Amino acid sequence: MKMNPEEITSIIKERIKNYDVDLNVNDVGTVLEVGDGIAHIYGLDK
Repeated sequence: MKMNPEEITSIIKERIKNYDVDLNVNDVGTVLEVGDGIAHIYGLDK
């Protein structure tokens, strides 16, 4: 099954338009320092 670029674009636009996500955001710590791929964080339980 071949699809032309307009069909693909239409499908992607429709999915983006109908996208819904339920986010749960919590402040659980504070980043104190980041460097060389290591983050020092204060306030995390683990």
